[in-house]
Amino acid sequence: MTGKSNRFRFKWIFISMIALTLIIGGVPGKADAARKFVRFGGSNPGGSWFVIVGGLSAYLSGQLPDLNVTAIATGGSVDNNRQARKGNLDAWLTHALTAYDNWNGVGVFKDQKPFKSIRLLSGVYENHHHFVALEKSGIKTMSDLKGKKVVMGSAGSGGAVNSENILRAIGLWDSITPQYLTWSEGGRALTDGQVDAMGASSAPTPVVVTAEALHKINLLEMTDAQFDMVLKKFPSYIRSSIPAGTYKSVEKDTSCIAFEVYWAAHEKADADSVYRMLKVAFDPAHAEKIGKIHKHLKSLRAGFEGMQSLGIPLHPGAVKFWKEQGLEIPAKLMPPEM
Repeated sequence: MTGKSNRFRFKWIFISMIALTLIIGGVPGKADAARKFVRFGGSNPGGSWFVIVGGLSAYLSGQLPDLNVTAIATGGSVDNNRQARKGNLDAWLTHALTAYDNWNGVGVFKDQKPFKSIRLLSGVYENHHHFVALEKSGIKTMSDLKGKKVVMGSAGSGGAVNSENILRAIGLWDSITPQYLTWSEGGRALTDGQVDAMGASSAPTPVVVTAEALHKINLLEMTDAQFDMVLKKFPSYIRSSIPAGTYKSVEKDTSCIAFEVYWAAHEKADADSVYRMLKVAFDPAHAEKIGKIHKHLKSLRAGFEGMQSLGIPLHPGAVKFWKEQGLEIPAKLMPPEM
């Protein structure tokens, strides 16, 4: 990763600030001093989370004039958790496995102490990890990746970790050449034929949709034996499928590895701000507009069952919100500070 790329990845993307300025129709003034700020980590341009977090941040800021929810460009799930450790994020999206690793100081965080400042707010959606190749390449199955260049995603992204986990589990890791590129760079490399395939978390992935506008694509298939190998090694993954039509080139359901995506926050994030963000995000009156930001936001849910399997508690602001919704909070999800 070049210095230029690093500077870009960690640059604050003030999507929501621009949107808020348009909404209030003026230049920031004295009222700004009373605003609370929430730094919300997503991913880099070309990734689904960049769209989700950017759009949701702008929408929440528009609905809560005294709250400025700022979308932060990052490398993705792993990077979000790393930035949270440094105190650079108040809220973020995370893959289930990444949150588990960070909480326990294992996996990609094995050289660091457990990070017990993570608090969960809600489930967001079931994320489909898939591998894509151009149809003309003739690559149709995971086994066809032997000897090929495969885009993993950007270093520090959950997508890159998921790709590596799957490839290692099925015995292909030492047979491929991994390429660590941002989603935008990876999409261009796939389109231009500079790489052979690409692993991506979230379907449809914007850069794959862009590539598909020029070339038909294949979603690479795994055998039952390969699924069994992955699920045995990584119990937090599940077997799911990408529905036909998710990509216009793909006319049948395609089996894939999947996992839960969570909305998380730092334990020090303002409880009232967390509560109010959830109140807007889950208000039926806002459902249609929020769903238009990205289709994954149509599946926002409590997600308590998966949270309990991770052993990571809720944020106090989320406890207040979910209690108001009439849900019983499992003892395992009550934060120690409460």
